[in-house]
Order: sequence, then C-alpha cells, then structure tokens
Amino acid sequence: MTPNAINRIKEWQKQLTQAISFKIICSQKHLDDPFYAFGKSLESQSSYFDIHYQDAGKDLPEIKLTDNLHFHALPEGTELEPFLSAMNYIVKPPVLSPDFTGIDTLPPTHLLMFVSPHCPHCPSTLQKLLPIVWLNSDIHLKIMDVGLFPKQAEMHGIQSVPAVIYKNFQWTGSIQIAEIVDVIINDPDQWEPETLQRMLSEGKADQLAKIILEKGTFIENFDQLIAHELLSVRLGAMVCVEYIADENFSLAQNLCDKIWQMIPKANLQVQGDLIYLMGICGTVDHITPLKQLKTKLTDDDIQDAINEALETIQERVT
Repeated sequence: MTPNAINRIKEWQKQLTQAISFKIICSQKHLDDPFYAFGKSLESQSSYFDIHYQDAGKDLPEIKLTDNLHFHALPEGTELEPFLSAMNYIVKPPVLSPDFTGIDTLPPTHLLMFVSPHCPHCPSTLQKLLPIVWLNSDIHLKIMDVGLFPKQAEMHGIQSVPAVIYKNFQWTGSIQIAEIVDVIINDPDQWEPETLQRMLSEGKADQLAKIILEKGTFIENFDQLIAHELLSVRLGAMVCVEYIADENFSLAQNLCDKIWQMIPKANLQVQGDLIYLMGICGTVDHITPLKQLKTKLTDDDIQDAINEALETIQERVT
C-alpha cells in the first residue's frame, strides 16, 4: 500500500464510530498473498476494521464487503475512493435516487465491472453504480481488476475500462447508470429510445441482435431505428439486421413490409439504406417490386442501391 493510500485511509477512518466487518478471501494467509497483505495493512491503520480471512480454494481471491459486493481487486490508486465509499455504505446505506427507480423489486441479477487502478474514469462510474447493491440485496456486483485477472478480462473481450457487463450487454467508456438500469429493469420493448440509439451508435448492434434473436421478434419501434436521421444509429440498426439475417433469415424477413412502406416517405440517404436492407432480408417475391421501383426513382445512388439489392436477393435464391 502506498504512503498516499495509507494517509488517506488514516484520515478517512477518523469519522468511524463503529467497526466495519467484512471478509477477505485469499489464496494463503501469508503476507506474500496480496489480498491478505492488503487486509493486514488496513488493520494496521485502524482498530475499526474487523476482517475475517477465508481460504479461496479454487475461487478467485476477493474482498467481500457484503454478500452481494465482491472486489476482485486491490483498492489502490484510483480504486481506493470507491472502496471507501462502499465501506461508508456499510455503516449508512445510500438513499434511492431517481437513476435507480424500480431497482428494488428486481429478481436476482448479476453485474460484472472491469476496472484498473490507473483508469481515470473508473472511480466515477463505480461510485455511481455502487448504491445498487444496497438498494436490492438480490443484485450482485463484482468489481474485477483487469491487471490482476487478465484471463477473465480476455474471456469477456474487455478492450478498455471501465466496462460493465450484464448478460449479453457490455457498456464501456462514459457509462450512463440510468441506461444500465433501463436495460436491467425493462423488457426490451420498453427500453427508452436513448438507450437503443446509444447502443447502436456505440457499436453494440450485435448485442441488440442477440436480444432480438432470443425474443424471436423485433423490439417495438425497431423500424424507427433503421430509418433514423442520425447515420450512426441507422448504420448500427443495419448491422443489427445483417446479424439477424445471418442467424435467422425468416425473422429478418418480418421487417420487409415495414421497410417497403417507409421507402417512399424517406429522404434519399435513408431511402438508399432501406433499399439495401431489402436486399438483406428480401425474398424472390421482392424482385419484381424492386424492378418496378427502379423505374420510378431515378437518382443514380438509388439506382445503384436497387441494383445491389436485386443482386443480393438473386444470389441468395439461386
């Protein structure tokens, strides 16, 4: 533990009026074990720390502050302040904020957050996420250091931190807690438009596609995403449709009628993208309508899009 960390803990513990009890799960009860050594260093700073040490066995070492909060990390560097905040919550739990409305009624849920002690954005994200485990004891949060557990980070495809994982979802960078809560609480048909738009514009089209494939139907108002005015959202929605078409073509076909209805009303840029999608999810039945459309829409780019869509369909059916 660095001198700065020691000084910060000494200053922080002055506010304590009662003992804070938690567990450290370590590979061995020896100072060569970093988790055991961290616990002993804490104990040397204050008599208010009541730490119980347990053998990790085949499990990953951790600091287990509560039954549903697990630090697979040594709270040093930028990770120290959120750790101290978590210990504050043991004494005085947080109040329910608007960001977490509805979270207290959720069934058992598991979140995993990857961090690094050198990450400038990890502390603020973790600080905002921490209250969730006190607002609902069925929500389990694991905080994992990518440096200490590189295999786990690689297994989850972590390329940057902070990263929060829930089922098929992964949030990175500037993470909005309200968006995470929206995804956890609500059925996909009830997700806020901002949640979907952000997901697509940030390159998470495959995550949304997997949810749609699991549902077996497109989420409500998906057609608004494939015709969205923002190119980043529209392109993300197109990638999502491509993914679905590769995995379940009959499901992708369900979009054709809506796409066809939107083409006449869309501007040229959106028209071209919608026609491209007709190629991705269209069938032989759409060849004649596309040829007829070609005689009505004379813009060169639109003509090219129709030709490409026709070629895509013909290649698929032959």
